Formats: sequence, C-alpha cells, structure tokens
Amino acid sequence: MRRDVTVKDLPRPEQAHVVINSAMISAVDELIRQNRRITTREIAVELSISKGTAHHIIHKKLGYGKVCAQSVPKHLSENQKTARIGVCLTQEFLH
Repeated sequence: MRRDVTVKDLPRPEQAHVVINSAMISAVDELIRQNRRITTREIAVELSISKGTAHHIIHKKLGYGKVCAQSVPKHLSENQKTARIGVCLTQEFLH
C-alpha cells in the first residue's frame, strides 16, 4: 500500500480579484455604445479584465443581450411596448 498518494486538492494559482465598480460598468457601457458589435473578448482586452468579468457586467449589471449579433437592452421602453400592442391589435390572426 502506497502512503505517499494524496487525494486532497493541490494549491492552485488564484486569479487576481477584480472589483466591479461603477467606473468599470460605465467603461463597458461606453464601449458597447460606440460599437454594438464589439465582442466580450475585445472588451476584456481593452479594459484589462477577464472575459468572465466582462460577460458578467454586460449581462448581469447592464442587462444587455445579443440580438442579431448586437448588444441591446433586454427590456422594452413604454413607447416600444405600446407600439407592439398596437401592431398586435391590427393583425388578423388565423385560427
């Protein structure tokens, strides 16, 4: 029986902890507004943050999602909601 084998996790190098602050969120938002086709990787390189942090800011903090390869807000404004209801009411549906 070998006694030199361990089943414990070995120490792993930790990535530096990045604090997400309002300045970082504003910087990501500005990059997206300048170029709606910018990728998460390009944002991460530009701001020297990880792709995961960039993704978290884009989707969780700013509430953006991809639509036709462009970042857009996920929520409709009141005017957009009213316009959608108007279009739906004028459509003839086949039953």
